[in-house]
Amino acid sequence: MCDEKIVQHAHDEARRMSRRKALRVAAGVTTGVSAAVAAGVGMSALAQAAPAGAEGNRRIVDLTHTLSPSFPLWPGEPPVLTVPTSRVGPGNSGYSTNYLSFPEHAGTHVDAPSHKIGNGITVARIDPADLMAPLVVISIASKARGNPRATLTERDVAEWEKRHGQIPRGALVALHTGWQPRTGGAHAAAYSPGVVEMLVAERRVVAIGTDTLSIDLFDESGAHTAILGSGRYAVEAMANLDAVPQTGATVIVGAPKFAGGTGGPARVLALV
Repeated sequence: MCDEKIVQHAHDEARRMSRRKALRVAAGVTTGVSAAVAAGVGMSALAQAAPAGAEGNRRIVDLTHTLSPSFPLWPGEPPVLTVPTSRVGPGNSGYSTNYLSFPEHAGTHVDAPSHKIGNGITVARIDPADLMAPLVVISIASKARGNPRATLTERDVAEWEKRHGQIPRGALVALHTGWQPRTGGAHAAAYSPGVVEMLVAERRVVAIGTDTLSIDLFDESGAHTAILGSGRYAVEAMANLDAVPQTGATVIVGAPKFAGGTGGPARVLALV
């Protein structure tokens, strides 16, 4: 099968699409109530988090690691593979393409509820309104230094809120441990299940994230159950959490739309 012909066919089909149809395909069709709405966060609140026309006065911080065959994976995951299938020829003839193969939960990625919950929604069904949220960063780097069993606790959250105010409803709370995937691998600091339950029930967060490979300690699953069981999602292996303020930024999570997917690599950006 000629890969270049497939690419050319896609280009031809795109030209035949009306602009309106193309926008509908890109946006997709969503159903149900978003977690942001359930948390009491309307679109006006999200607009305030990222005000129209303010982009020129804000900087963008990439919270995404580059996915490559050398990036650490959870033990037992299949490898990340990149295989060239065609290349641009003389005079820029043809197209350059690759065949990619990777685990759903590789690199900076989203965990959808179906990753842990039998009847949980898949990644394609996460409401787009839940993919832009106020960003809260809580650091436990000082107590996690040298301790791969350190966890974020309710006391840590209480101390954070004394300094910064209450976590806003509909926020994505990101945990900065300082470990990074290349430092700790699967054995790294994480969330305590109790604090996730509190963030869901009392702060009504839309998602949680971490700079490690998992929101749970290596041999635990309570944090996953708490966040995914509530219909919210998680973002793991985030980058550059020390480069954004602990409050005041907006996060945009570019979650993939795989049919039946339990998650997938994502481009995650912070507007500061």
